[in-house]
Amino acid sequence: MLDLTHRLTGSVALAAGGTVAVACVVVAGCSRSLVYGCTDVALSVQDTRVGRITDDLLLTARLTAHGKPVAGQQINFWLYDKGPGQPAGAGVYVGTQPTRTDGVARLTLVGGPAGQLLAGTTPTGFGAEKPQRKDYCGASAKARLLCGPTSSTACPAVRMLVS
Repeated sequence: MLDLTHRLTGSVALAAGGTVAVACVVVAGCSRSLVYGCTDVALSVQDTRVGRITDDLLLTARLTAHGKPVAGQQINFWLYDKGPGQPAGAGVYVGTQPTRTDGVARLTLVGGPAGQLLAGTTPTGFGAEKPQRKDYCGASAKARLLCGPTSSTACPAVRMLVS
């Protein structure tokens, strides 16, 4: 017996959505490059360690297309934390930097996570996001933030500084 499920879904999506992009996504699971005409990219970050929660923190993200570095693209950086009254996955925008010729965007947070987050919150990680554009597709990545002398120590809660 012939299975027409995918063809019927594609036709219904095409009729309902009125665009080829909708049919492409429903039937074939197309990449954004086929839907939007942009070049697919990969954004990668690695778990990052800081000695103390108040030490300057270097965040990096690498952007590639077809395995080659992509320069000149803006990357947004976020710190993720948890704390009382915060929704899961809460984050704080900490800055934007362009990728260099090696495809890496670098952002240094002076004062470390403690200088960016509210007192009582615990830093858990960071993320990077490359916004969608016509030339290069959007991408995002997350990694853990670790504190202390070993690479497996979670960060302590941020304390209020009293001068």
